[in-house]
This record gives sequence, C-alpha cells and structure tokens, in this order.
Amino acid sequence: MAEPIDLTQQALDALASSDLGNDSPAEAFVIGYRNGWQAAIDLCIEIETRLNNKENTDEVPQD
Repeated sequence: MAEPIDLTQQALDALASSDLGNDSPAEAFVIGYRNGWQAAIDLCIEIETRLNNKENTDEVPQD
C-alpha cells in the first residue's frame, strides 16, 4: 500500500520553491493560490491521461 500523502510537507515545499521575495502578504497569497490551483489542474490532467492510456491498453478486441 502506498504511503499517505503529506500535505503539510507538500505545502511547505511549494512555498519554499515559490520565490515570493518581497511580495506583500496579499500578493503572496494570490501567487500561492494560483500556483496551487495550477498544480491541482495539472494533477487532474495527468490522472485523466493515465486512466485513458490504461483503458486503451486494457481493451480486449471484440469478435
């Protein structure tokens, strides 16, 4: 079984890699929100692509 996802660590890693610099707290919030939203969409697309690929390889020809 796979290890549970450590959401806190993922959030801290994302924050550390965001290079927010001298942005105000409001700007940092918006940048973080947007980056998180994009990461979630990218994950959804990756999951859907993998599922579609798996469905295509699992198909059995019908006689």
